[in-house]
Order: sequence, then C-alpha cells, then structure tokens
Amino acid sequence: MAHSERHEELAALQALSVPLGEESEEFFAHLRDGCATCEQLLGEFRDAASAFAAQAPAVSPRPEVRQKLLASLGPARASAVPPVPSRALRVLVGLAAALMLLFIAMDDLRLRRQREELQSQTAQLSEHLDKARRDLARNNLRDVVLQSDDVRVLFLGGQGPQPGARAKVFWSDKAKRGILVAGNLAPLEPGKQYELWVFAQGKPVPAGVFDPDTAGRALFESPELTAIASAENFAVTIEPRGGVPAPTGPIVLVGKPS
Repeated sequence: MAHSERHEELAALQALSVPLGEESEEFFAHLRDGCATCEQLLGEFRDAASAFAAQAPAVSPRPEVRQKLLASLGPARASAVPPVPSRALRVLVGLAAALMLLFIAMDDLRLRRQREELQSQTAQLSEHLDKARRDLARNNLRDVVLQSDDVRVLFLGGQGPQPGARAKVFWSDKAKRGILVAGNLAPLEPGKQYELWVFAQGKPVPAGVFDPDTAGRALFESPELTAIASAENFAVTIEPRGGVPAPTGPIVLVGKPS
C-alpha cells in the first residue's frame, strides 16, 4: 500500500492512543507492508509524547475554584474529598503538549516537501534559463555577425592535447566581433577555462573565456574588439578561470582565415 500523508496523520494519532476507528485496519496493514517512514514517525511521536508527559510540571487548580467545587458537594462530602491529584493533570498537559509537537512535526514535513518541490522547480527554471541564453546567443550570431556583409568563416583545427577538437569562427571586421562554434572539446579541471584569442598584426588579443557543455560543444560570442582593425588568425588555449591578458596554456585550437 503506497505511503501517503494520511498515514502520517494516523501514526500521530496512534502515538497518542487515539482510536483510529475504521482506518485502524488499513493503518496496521500499511505498517505490516513494511513502511519505514511510518515506523520511524510512530517511534518518534511516541517518544515525544512520553517525554512531554514526564517533564510537564505539576498543575493545581486555583484555590477559589477548588473551594467552589467542594462547596457544591455539601459539608459532609466536601471534607471527605481529597485534593485533586496533580498526576492526572500532568499527564493531560503532557499529552496536549505532545499533540502540539506532533502537529508541528507534521507541518515541518509538509514544509520540507514544499522546499524540495521548490528546489526541483528552481533546477528546471535554471535549465530553461540556460536554454534561453543559448537561444539568445544564436540570435546574436545571426543578427550581429551573419548579417554583416563582410562576414568570414574561419576553420580551426585541434592542436596539442586535443587533436580531435574542431571549431568555426564567424568574424566580421565591421562589427568587431565574432562567434565561435566548437565541438569535441575535453572537460577541464576545476579552475580552468578555454580562452579565445584574436591575432591582429601578429599579436594575440584576448577575446573572452568560455566553458563547453557536457557533450564538449560550445557556442561563444566574443565581446566587441574595437582595437582590432582586422583579424588575421584565431586560437583557443586552456587558461586559469577568468582568463589572462596573454596566452600561457597549451593551444587546443588554431586556424587562419580562408
């Protein structure tokens, strides 16, 4: 029998020795099926009820209430009535406090479920946001670079530690920016990123860092590089996360304008 929130409510009532009525047979059958959650809750609720009953302070009625009660019994019987035992009141107060604790615990379970659902929804929203960003990058690729009348396609081949890597750069000298589309890139260790370089007048100019996806693919749009009159060559190296002003790591992709 599948576990439900109603079974948790029945576990709370059972811990307080409250009759379950028609649901008693269903609840105990659920326990016999081996529900670890209900077994754990039942034990915790019983421990909580016992602890509150044992720790609850003694409670005595106010003197005027006791006098009215004794007076209503008549002189003869009033003298024979012993003081009201505080033990019963202690048990009642303890059970009431335990019941309150059980309701709080059940509410905490509900809040934990809601938190887990929110975390799952947040992860899904994050995935949708990443997809939206990729779509935006593709739109920028089309609008900023590909629609330029001087756009060039430059092919980059794998080098050094990643000979199987491949990439294309769509570059516009008028727009002063380009788009890198790469594949078969290896995952990097923590603290490392790929960095794109644009060569102008024989010198490398940093054009931004990027991370590939789990399949080794990357779609990266460089910032506007106004200092470059015309791109002569491109390369990709492995650098510390955040990038460096001059290449220091191994070259994994390099090419020349076609």
